[in-house]
Amino acid sequence: MEDLEALIRRYVVLGKLSPKGFEVVKCQACHDHSERGGFKFEDGTVVYHCFNCSETAVYDPLKNKHTVPRNMKKILLAFGIPEEEIVKTISFNFFKPQDKQAAQSETKPTGLELPSKEAPLPTGSVLVSSGQNEWCEVAERYLQSRSLKVSDLDWYVTNETSYVGRLLIPYVFRGKTIYWQGRSLYDELISPRYKNPSIVKDNIFFNMDELYRYTDEPLFVTEGPLDAVSIGKNAVALTGSTLTEFKRAELRKVAQRRRVIFVIDKNLNGAKLGKEVLAGPDNWFVACFPDNYEDANDALQQLGRLWVITHLSSVACRELQGKMMLRLNCST
Repeated sequence: MEDLEALIRRYVVLGKLSPKGFEVVKCQACHDHSERGGFKFEDGTVVYHCFNCSETAVYDPLKNKHTVPRNMKKILLAFGIPEEEIVKTISFNFFKPQDKQAAQSETKPTGLELPSKEAPLPTGSVLVSSGQNEWCEVAERYLQSRSLKVSDLDWYVTNETSYVGRLLIPYVFRGKTIYWQGRSLYDELISPRYKNPSIVKDNIFFNMDELYRYTDEPLFVTEGPLDAVSIGKNAVALTGSTLTEFKRAELRKVAQRRRVIFVIDKNLNGAKLGKEVLAGPDNWFVACFPDNYEDANDALQQLGRLWVITHLSSVACRELQGKMMLRLNCST
């Protein structure tokens, strides 16, 4: 059973961490237009404060063992968290051990938590922009061949035997590298094309911070990180064609305020993903490129980023139109 923090994270899209430790939101109690509210989580204690309306609420699992303070309940309801979910979560806390450490030791990952563990890059990794080893120049030429820039991302290379000759693509979330991919710089000589760390990625997106940015710009969802970089800052990657429970939940939250557009690869896996996107109850869109463009990076190379974004935004569709698009463009 999840605690109050997990419940809040499931229903509320939290923003960046403030210097005071609050994850900022637009206050739903006063309907503020700016991100001046925030939740703070510390060892099971939940604090909410809005710097606009001065609304403050605190839940301490030791002091409020089986009840939720009236102010906190008011805030949670304002953010759309169902009352029965609040009651169920708080009631469960009554049966938890008093000792915080004991309670934490019994907590098991559910696959719905935000990623928190760091995934160090291979030994000896250096930024491509640093020019510190011979692979930096090779990687820079590779990026240029795909119309990508060294400044688009903090790309890395290494001389470590297992990953030499690969472009290292870091997945950074809240300032921490949570995953990475090693993309072959020579497909004919170095295989497999991708070599990644042995980390479960069910709750990991590439460019994950973008999910929690408050904007009305569309969010583009690709399979791979290079396509996401090709589109720009408002694109994330699933790292594959599988929609896990966590990824579905996070994208549903985003869809409450932004148009979520899945950029579908024109192959069997892409067709399968597209059908899955359209089959569910979610208000998501699909978009494909014309026959003469294979994917987002191919289109970037030929027509540029502005065309890529404009095209995807203009052709995005759902329901019957989406199904027709998949039938016309994807191998099935």
